[in-house]
Amino acid sequence: MTPPFSVAIVHYHLHRGGVTRVIHTASRCLTELGIRHVILSGEPDESGASLPVRVIEGLRYHTDPGGPQARQLVKEMRAAVADALGPAPVVWHFHNHSLGRNTVIADVVAQLAEASEAMVLQFHDLAEDGRPINYPVIADAELLYPHSPRIKHAFLNSRDRRHFLAAGLPAEHSVLLPNAITPPATVKPLEKKADSALVLYPVRGIRRKNLGELFLLAALSPKGTRYAVSLAPDAERWMAVYDEWRAFATDTGLPVLLDVVERLSPGPRAPKTFASWLRHSTHCITTSVAEGFGLGFLEPVTLGKPLLGRNLPAVTNDFSEAGIVPGRLYDRLLVPVEWVGRETLRQRLIRSLRTTLESYDQPMSNEHLERSFAAMLHDGHLDFGNLPEDLQRQVIHRLLAGDGTDKILVEIRAETQPARAWLRRTLKLTEPTAKPGDLLPYSTDTYGSRLKKLYAELIQEKPTAPEEVPKHKILAGYLKPGSFHFLLS
Repeated sequence: MTPPFSVAIVHYHLHRGGVTRVIHTASRCLTELGIRHVILSGEPDESGASLPVRVIEGLRYHTDPGGPQARQLVKEMRAAVADALGPAPVVWHFHNHSLGRNTVIADVVAQLAEASEAMVLQFHDLAEDGRPINYPVIADAELLYPHSPRIKHAFLNSRDRRHFLAAGLPAEHSVLLPNAITPPATVKPLEKKADSALVLYPVRGIRRKNLGELFLLAALSPKGTRYAVSLAPDAERWMAVYDEWRAFATDTGLPVLLDVVERLSPGPRAPKTFASWLRHSTHCITTSVAEGFGLGFLEPVTLGKPLLGRNLPAVTNDFSEAGIVPGRLYDRLLVPVEWVGRETLRQRLIRSLRTTLESYDQPMSNEHLERSFAAMLHDGHLDFGNLPEDLQRQVIHRLLAGDGTDKILVEIRAETQPARAWLRRTLKLTEPTAKPGDLLPYSTDTYGSRLKKLYAELIQEKPTAPEEVPKHKILAGYLKPGSFHFLLS
């Protein structure tokens, strides 16, 4: 029986990446469930998949003054949905409406909310969470986070949901909606075991992926170990930082290969494709300092690849609750504070923290400064992942000059050990810490069932005037003193 509603999925674009994969998966799930739907995107689907996409240019990234008006954009969206789906009641499913990548999307959502439309507002990333460049675009939105029985806020992880509940969002107007896990490519095992480790970081090399940590690990790894990052950033704002790491790789000769897919081959006569790099890799890695859901922690499990790298409790705690150990992970990668200098770090913190807070139109208090500085100090060490890139390179140069290799430590559950010894042991382990069957809570069947239940509940609710989660409370939750991170500034 066809459900008595249809769905309009809304996003800025359908470029390759995490959100697009989520939308693709949702579309396939809805098709299998017989739920009629359309995807409204500001740009065509670059994957070429046969999905029900309608392009509405006003939805694309647009952060400069001018451009489409919200009322006109709502009119175009309604017309596209009616043309594609007919007159059935619609649930609108927005992805990242508050990210600050379009000047009118927040107003579009507000108008639909005031019209008592059924909506899902799903957050993959938040402008308040380490994206100070984005926030001014949404700072003046009158109704940024509307909620009602007909509007659910959908979160990828429990940490973000807790922030919104603390700011006043009723629990019944929220839902945890983790992504479905599907293998990123089909991988046929190599016929011959590799002689040395090839560690793949299957991401775009944007700033929060913390590429400097790969170089430090490469300097500590056994001879012959290679590290590879699959793709370069696709946004101009990240290219300067990425190019600095590209130059650093050339200058130091460290075995870190960047933007390898379709550019380099992982082995003699091997294709340059992503699938080929996955096939030839012995391990996957993550050094990211911030994620919304954390696909990179679970996707290696589907490929039978062991994962190592940096733990992010904000996302991995949910996996632990589901009984999944995603990889062999450290909580911190510690370097001696004297390799950077306390006063050098403090002065950099003052400048960066003030600039970041000003982007959010917030003053820098002494409490912000002192608690942020104290949070960076760990018994005579600093966490390498929370250093600006030039100071990361300074640390690596000291290491390459022979300045105390075993002074670099990994911290795992409050216990420390030399990072070089931990790496040597970890790279010898070729079995994942979880099995594909452990991922049942994140299967596409489970995901489709969650979507169907969510949409059906919303469409049955009576029209109700929306209320608002105070946006200043959301911002305060993410900017609390002590939370500053250089790579998210």
